[in-house]
Amino acid sequence: MMGRSIRGSKRVPKELGHNVTVTIKDIARLAGVSHPTVSRALNDDPGVNEETRRKILQIAEQLDYVPNLAAKRLAERKSNCIGMIWPAFDSMFFYNLCKQIRKEAAKKGMSVLLSLDDPVEAMRTLNQQFVDHVIYWAAPDWVPPAEFLKQKQLFKGDMLLIGGGAVEDAHCLKIDRKHGIFEAVKHLAGLGHTRIGFIGETTDKLVGFTQGIVDCKLEFRRDFLVPVTGARSPDEMFDEKAVSELLIGDDRPTALVLDSQAAFLQLVRLLRLCKIRVPDDLSLIVYDDVPELQMFEVPLTTIGPPLQALAERTIAMLTEKTDETTREWREEEIKTQLVVRQSAAPPAL
Repeated sequence: MMGRSIRGSKRVPKELGHNVTVTIKDIARLAGVSHPTVSRALNDDPGVNEETRRKILQIAEQLDYVPNLAAKRLAERKSNCIGMIWPAFDSMFFYNLCKQIRKEAAKKGMSVLLSLDDPVEAMRTLNQQFVDHVIYWAAPDWVPPAEFLKQKQLFKGDMLLIGGGAVEDAHCLKIDRKHGIFEAVKHLAGLGHTRIGFIGETTDKLVGFTQGIVDCKLEFRRDFLVPVTGARSPDEMFDEKAVSELLIGDDRPTALVLDSQAAFLQLVRLLRLCKIRVPDDLSLIVYDDVPELQMFEVPLTTIGPPLQALAERTIAMLTEKTDETTREWREEEIKTQLVVRQSAAPPAL
């Protein structure tokens, strides 16, 4: 009687009522089996008679049964989802890297849950969502607060830190920024530049710049160094008056290395005001190769980690099969790549 009422109809049986969500227990009652049996049948697990399995699947199809994914996550503590704790999208680099990571995750059949919240709050939320992995962008000087470490201890999956920061019991993917800026200086020196300036923070990038100047046997000019501080806004990375005076002086640099696209975007305004042409009057190399930097009237020569390679390695480190009995936390480093375009040329002076 029950089978005839189901076969050939997609109507919910009267005893279930109208506009209700069909559950595993409903299917179990209609099939005359226990709800664990229904769960095993729907998940294609062993231990269910084939005739019973077919009957359960037919009932589920006729009732348009939709699995309760939240309950499934709760029961299995598995979501096939990667959580990302990311800086705000005030940088083209983070925006583009996020897109690439999502594409690479999709190739593995995984979804990405992105959080722009404070890291502690973000980690708490991701724990509640039972994500399988967490990706966290952490600067080299990052010091994890105690509450973050507490939330991390509650996390049962793998964590990967990108950017240079590190924490115990987590994978780490670093970026060789120092060598990248070193290569930028060598490229400009190879074009004939002897007066090269730097706009950026006092980080490993400045170390790479200094090493490049020394290696190329150029004069190290402190007055060619323009500091960028984290206290400034993304629209005001450096002192514009000081840079303007530097660019119009008789002994000005013929080339600049900038440690971010944000610094470059601020510089663009000054170049227009000072009527300085790139690369005729000034050559530029900008850190981070993002697609947007190719769209300027003079496409930018860049140095930085290839976005696709960085995204591929990120997902691979989290999903590569390892021997759980000898679990190891890996530390790797992505090399940077110089992409030569039209913004760097031999000096005119």
